[in-house]
Amino acid sequence: MKTQAINGEFKIEDELGQAIADVIDQYISDLERQQDFARTLEHLSGWGSLPSAQAIRQKLEFKAVAGSDNTDDSASKRLDQHISIARDQRDTFLAAIGKLQTVDQQNASGLGTNGEGI
Repeated sequence: MKTQAINGEFKIEDELGQAIADVIDQYISDLERQQDFARTLEHLSGWGSLPSAQAIRQKLEFKAVAGSDNTDDSASKRLDQHISIARDQRDTFLAAIGKLQTVDQQNASGLGTNGEGI
């Protein structure tokens, strides 16, 4: 659908497309906050010294940030996937109203400014 929007095959009214893109931006921000919270769970404390308590602590840490063998099975990784999908959806609606190029240029400009010291 994004390709169709970029090619002009999928169009939507400007106000509606922008409203949808704005809602998706808020959703992305919410997901990023949740991802930050998940990262705070990487090192838990206060579980005591019992082996069972330590096993539970470790399991929760792994589930939060992928410290186990299956790195795709964590809250942080799942949130990454949702953020990626949401960004693609937002870009689709921006392309449908002809604003994707403007957003791409702004993103590139921001990367240029932020990446100068690299």
